[in-house]
Amino acid sequence: MPKQILILSQSHLEGTTDHVCQWLNHLRIPYLRVNGEDLFHIQHLSDLPGNTEIATVWYRRKVSGFPAKYSLKQEDFPTQYTLKRFLVDEFNGLYSLLFYTIDRQKWLNDPVSEDNLNKLHVLHLASKCGIDTPFTDVVTSKAAIIHLLESHPELIVKPVSECIFLEDTEGGQYKMLTKTINKANLHQVPEKFFPSLIQEKIIKKFEIRTFYLDGECHSMAIFSQNNRKTKEDFRNYDNQRPNRTVPYKLPADLELKLDQLMKSLCFKTGSIDLMVDIQGNYHFLEINPVGQFGMVSYPCNYYLEKKLAQWLHKNSSHEKEIYQ
Repeated sequence: MPKQILILSQSHLEGTTDHVCQWLNHLRIPYLRVNGEDLFHIQHLSDLPGNTEIATVWYRRKVSGFPAKYSLKQEDFPTQYTLKRFLVDEFNGLYSLLFYTIDRQKWLNDPVSEDNLNKLHVLHLASKCGIDTPFTDVVTSKAAIIHLLESHPELIVKPVSECIFLEDTEGGQYKMLTKTINKANLHQVPEKFFPSLIQEKIIKKFEIRTFYLDGECHSMAIFSQNNRKTKEDFRNYDNQRPNRTVPYKLPADLELKLDQLMKSLCFKTGSIDLMVDIQGNYHFLEINPVGQFGMVSYPCNYYLEKKLAQWLHKNSSHEKEIYQ
């Protein structure tokens, strides 16, 4: 039986995976898609994909949501949160078994590194590769922010990990975005707080989202600075007045440095966020190894879904040659 491409994703809200699968179907390339929700229906560990039948793995997503509601006999918000956290850890314990069952060289990205990507470590690596990064620190007090504002007119605060959606007891949802701190709003900052990532605020000319695929950079400029909603964070989308986006070519030396950075992380794919300041300087912000790339593919006519499908096929064919 020929080996297959394994795609690990989720069953809902995953258009990028859907479109890659459509290209695989069109090109008649065999693959197996396993959504995280499928793990709730396995009968035995042997139901999980094994190493011998898999040629290449694209680790995309885990799960969009648990297919059933699990609750304690006496419900209240704190205990429900604790139970949910426990079940997530239990699910991750089962899911991550795949990281060790299937040979590491078969994965598009190193799965353990991808699952534990550290934003501060990536900034350090980017700097070592010669890529400009904003001044970054982690602080716990208002006094520390006051001291930093003496050197930087404005700062931004964002998570050390990833942004999440927050939910209140009534089911209301709130999104976490990058925010500015300056002397005008300093009074809103408490004297002591949880360790928080602080960066100098770059006065941007525009933003760049780059999709990286095995040495090639496909970039798009995002003109988010002229819109009040997206000026600080383009993820605060304005659906009534969307940002203008155009294909963009990064300088060759910067692409080489980004390639070096991705290789140091053992990543063959990922979305890279950059910013260009008023003087035209490039600043590296972060990497999202599972970032949606449809937002770059369609406006720029890059056909990234097709390119990825072809790359997976080429890599799985190369794997067969190695093991023959």
